[in-house]
Amino acid sequence: MKLTKQTAKGFTLVEILIGVGILAMLAAGMWVAVASYQDKKLVKKAETEIALLSASMTEYRTDNGGLLPFGRGDEESSNIMYRALSCDEDGDGEPDNENGVTRMPYCPTFNVIKNPKEAEQGEGIPVLKASIKTKTKGRRKLLVIVDPWGRPYRYRLGCEAEDDKGKTGKGINGDFDIFSQGPDGQGDSTNKIAENEDNVSNITFL
Repeated sequence: MKLTKQTAKGFTLVEILIGVGILAMLAAGMWVAVASYQDKKLVKKAETEIALLSASMTEYRTDNGGLLPFGRGDEESSNIMYRALSCDEDGDGEPDNENGVTRMPYCPTFNVIKNPKEAEQGEGIPVLKASIKTKTKGRRKLLVIVDPWGRPYRYRLGCEAEDDKGKTGKGINGDFDIFSQGPDGQGDSTNKIAENEDNVSNITFL
């Protein structure tokens, strides 16, 4: 039997580059799709948490004669909201005792954590001790309620509401605003007033 020698043709450099380019485009498309899905998932989580915080704040208001804590929508407002809804005025991460009885928090799903990575594994709305800018004492480490992107939720007293000192808020809503600064973590760059730093990219309860 006579054997015939066959010559195998390899890929040219141009063909290889075209193939690599196609694979890169497919990978980029997959990455964008996954990122978009993750963003939508986190936005939905933020909306659910804001609805829960809002319901808890409404309950707090009912129990306190229609009065709400004063918040300006800055970083410190997250600590103000946490203290009110957790009944943790001393900031130790536990509800306070009153005449030997532990107070019942308005939002029982708070989960006090030590670092943002624990929030991904734990249940409930994460609360983290973070260095935040306060109105009177500069930067301090205080417990804040964090959104799915690890930044403090913001709370602002409404334009028709008063605190226990008769101070009226500047919120969009009549009672209060609770919002996250969203995936970008940016406020309205055209508005230099800190208590109004929310824009269309934020997740807001209105």
